[in-house]
Amino acid sequence: MSFITIQNVSHIYHAGEEQEHRALSEVSFSIEEGEFIAILGTNGSGKSTLARHINGLLLPSSGHVLVDSMDTQETENIWNIRREVGMVFQNPDNQIIAAVVEDDVAFGPENIGMEPGRIRKNVHEALETVGMTHFRSFAPHLLSGGQKQRVAIAGALAMQTKCLVLDEATAMLDPRGRQEVMETILRLHRENHITILLITHFMEEAVEADRILVLDKGEIFASGTPRDIFSRGKELEEIGLELPLASRVAEKLIQQGIPLPNTILTKEELRAELRQLQQAQ
Repeated sequence: MSFITIQNVSHIYHAGEEQEHRALSEVSFSIEEGEFIAILGTNGSGKSTLARHINGLLLPSSGHVLVDSMDTQETENIWNIRREVGMVFQNPDNQIIAAVVEDDVAFGPENIGMEPGRIRKNVHEALETVGMTHFRSFAPHLLSGGQKQRVAIAGALAMQTKCLVLDEATAMLDPRGRQEVMETILRLHRENHITILLITHFMEEAVEADRILVLDKGEIFASGTPRDIFSRGKELEEIGLELPLASRVAEKLIQQGIPLPNTILTKEELRAELRQLQQAQ
């Protein structure tokens, strides 16, 4: 059975009221343990609503969300689900509650009654994993945005989470901060086999995923590998999305008669193709 299963999930805000809004409509998909999924969509497509269902912050109006066979609709499952699924949100300042970094990372394990010796071990390992050991005694307000998000990720890891859900976690960061966070996510996925669910509007981040889901008006518009999804440029454009920058540059060069493949996704691929053309001349 899949690690996470979304079964015909619909979510209606303000059901039965004048401002009723259907944010998700009969959404179904599954995530295997250790998989890296990126979810794309314009504002209002249902991305964040979906993210909040994965660890029970929101419950379906209809349908079911199963995490490691535990149904989020069953109240007795919620704490176990939240131990297995850690959330990292858009604004890092809204997630940090302690005056010292290592105390903040320890907050979650302490809150569930983890044994003190194990907490110390988990906090040390989590900070080491995200490259923040040097900052363990720092006040969080002295950290950059990217460093704060890495502390938030460490807090989830200290709970020994199996899955990280990142809801626009790089949206408020500068390019350096985004790079720090993405490098951390990719390392956790590749080396620690953490399941990643990345909600993002940065196409370059989605390229790194094993699989992309595209949401549109609360429904799954497309699902596939990054290369599959970004080969559908015109369809994506019709729902308000664009291709990664390297793909757009390659497209412009192709229009000018430069013989490049139309499958380029990253700047590294574009650079390699251009170098190969130069060497062939």
